[in-house]
Amino acid sequence: MRNGDLGMVKQNRSLWLGLGALAGLGAGTGTALASYAYWSEPFAVRLDRLSLRLPNSRGKLPADGLRLLHLSDFHFRGAEPREQRKLERVKQITAGLEYDLLIHTGDFLHYNEGMANVLALLDVLPAPRLGAYAVLGNHDYAVYRMSKAVGYTWRNFVAKESRLGQGYPVHRPATRQQEVRRYLRFFLHLLHNRIDGEPSGANDVPRLRHELERRGMQVLHNCAIRLQSGGTDLFLAGVDDLQEGHPDLAAALTGVDGSAPLLLLSHNPDILQAPAAHRADLILAGHTHGGQIVLPFLGPAHTQTDILSRADASGHVFLGDTQLYISRGLGEGIPLRFGAPPHITLLTLLPEEAK
Repeated sequence: MRNGDLGMVKQNRSLWLGLGALAGLGAGTGTALASYAYWSEPFAVRLDRLSLRLPNSRGKLPADGLRLLHLSDFHFRGAEPREQRKLERVKQITAGLEYDLLIHTGDFLHYNEGMANVLALLDVLPAPRLGAYAVLGNHDYAVYRMSKAVGYTWRNFVAKESRLGQGYPVHRPATRQQEVRRYLRFFLHLLHNRIDGEPSGANDVPRLRHELERRGMQVLHNCAIRLQSGGTDLFLAGVDDLQEGHPDLAAALTGVDGSAPLLLLSHNPDILQAPAAHRADLILAGHTHGGQIVLPFLGPAHTQTDILSRADASGHVFLGDTQLYISRGLGEGIPLRFGAPPHITLLTLLPEEAK
């Protein structure tokens, strides 16, 4: 068995352990948790601040650091008033914020209908001093229509339960507690089978790129630039999405040498499976949502990554000597969050200390 296969087995085992834990909850408790996960936590957007030392950066960064505002995973779909609440919260927590670079690591969109809210949120942000840069994520390319998949999977889920004599056949009335447990089993069944893995349509990527560039945000599509301004000298590279795009890391790193630090933007942290990615002094990523549903004692139910442990689903992570920062993002694939609140992050990159 490959390491990746073993990791998936462990992750799925934890998922089903989570099933047992959640299914044991009473109907009242389950309803309260579901209400919190839908109505409260998705809107508890916070501004996190983190300072870290960037290797190979002596003389390449300002003494007081380079400030990056890192955003990811809006997943906007045009859903009002939910997205408007997030937009207002971001406006509130970033008012008067001063920073050097705006970085977005993909999944601006869930559906094309979310474009207006994407642009409205970008418009409320204070302007960065040195520019704005982004890469695209899998949802920027693909539409994953959950409704058809859910309907199909639910019918088969019920039929399987009935055939096996388990659960509660359709014709038999169920108590509220039985229904809560049944829906929890189905929800985790949904995550386990990753039924959103097959796209059923496409988003308008050319329009998204055009609108971003109109607002001064450059999409780093398998390419790199060198930033040299105000005491800053570094390479900023971006690679296309691993799942739905056409990633070319070799092209992204063309012209990048060891004369300045390298920041690599990748929507998916699994870019680390490519040996060349370890050339980066810091990788900025998203995609995981921090697990989005974090189960008590078990951690994230599903991290959408093949190489990171559940403990490393978000935040400042080291994989060997490679340094990453993984954003939990602002939005959700499904409109629930529990134990993984949405955030944006102000990263201050400090020069390496003298030895």
